[in-house]
Amino acid sequence: MRKALFVFIGILLVISCSDKGRILNRFESIKKQARVQFAPDKSIALAEFNLQRHNGHWVLNGETTIKQAHEFVVRKLDSLLSGAFVDSSIVLPDPALGDSTFGLVSVSTSNIRREPRHAAELIDQSITGNVLKLLKRKGSWYFIQTDYGYLGWMTEISFTRTDSAGVKQWQKGPLLRFTVPVDRIFTQPSSEAVPVCDAVLNSIVKKIKRQGRWTLVQLPDGRKGYVLTKHLAPVVVKNPKEVKAEQVLDVAYQLMGIPYLWGGNSAKGCDCSGFVQTVFKANGIQLPRDARQQALEGEEIIPVKDFSNVEPGDLLFFGKGKRITHVGLSLGGYRFIHQDSEVRLSSFNEQDSDYSAYRKHTLKKIKRLLAR
Repeated sequence: MRKALFVFIGILLVISCSDKGRILNRFESIKKQARVQFAPDKSIALAEFNLQRHNGHWVLNGETTIKQAHEFVVRKLDSLLSGAFVDSSIVLPDPALGDSTFGLVSVSTSNIRREPRHAAELIDQSITGNVLKLLKRKGSWYFIQTDYGYLGWMTEISFTRTDSAGVKQWQKGPLLRFTVPVDRIFTQPSSEAVPVCDAVLNSIVKKIKRQGRWTLVQLPDGRKGYVLTKHLAPVVVKNPKEVKAEQVLDVAYQLMGIPYLWGGNSAKGCDCSGFVQTVFKANGIQLPRDARQQALEGEEIIPVKDFSNVEPGDLLFFGKGKRITHVGLSLGGYRFIHQDSEVRLSSFNEQDSDYSAYRKHTLKKIKRLLAR
């Protein structure tokens, strides 16, 4: 009798384990569908879920930045388990942050890292005046999303935390941007005065008043100081077709010699796509962060043998296989400017002293965004 009971219990356990395995396998498929459909690029969207058996109940954990991804997973899981599960997953921002789910960058260059620690990989930077979306907190670090959608971790000392009303108050300005690679904000209208802080190209400040050659400005954290008026211009947003190539190239030349920095996205140091994004941003055009993302923009140009149909301002994309790993900015014809250990000029022409055989052989795609 006891032997029969043990056999029966064993059969139930096998059936139970088999059923659990089937459910988890099906859930893995649901997770994959959610990522492919709603978060194919992990640098700009998060959709991480897991399903566990806890105290006899199925529990859905995880987090996502996409509300539709959460709805999709819950709907599919509801069908799979007939509603018999507990949903403990969250749609970011984390409700624990309350209403203050925004940050205004208050330092010249704030580092964005892959993980919440200083030794983690630098993946991007954000500069003064930019608006961040705060998604969750871990100690003194916040998981943030930039105004162009990039995700990463930033220390709380890099920004001023605020709510949507604070963002609106900041954005109604009048806002001004820096037009020179690197500058200072001074306590008095004099370059001999004590600096308040530094600033970089595209840093955004609020105008208080103009005093001759100087303009009194305010930083997102409330600090005030003076900047040479000629180094400032209104913040504008433009359609790429409204911008001429010479305007973009004028800014690109200002950054000649700026050193390479993996993940860098400022005039203090940049990578190839950070250089291109910075140059276009100075002309009111917001490009995606990475070269592979930038390669999806604009009209494709098929170069003729002598590159005579390649115009100034065209974006040149390089890589191996199907991967885009580098981007540069055409000067027209064979010549281009790009970040390559430093911002420098190169050429596809074998007769030129700065000829780059490697770049010529790895050229994958040319895209045109600007006015012709």
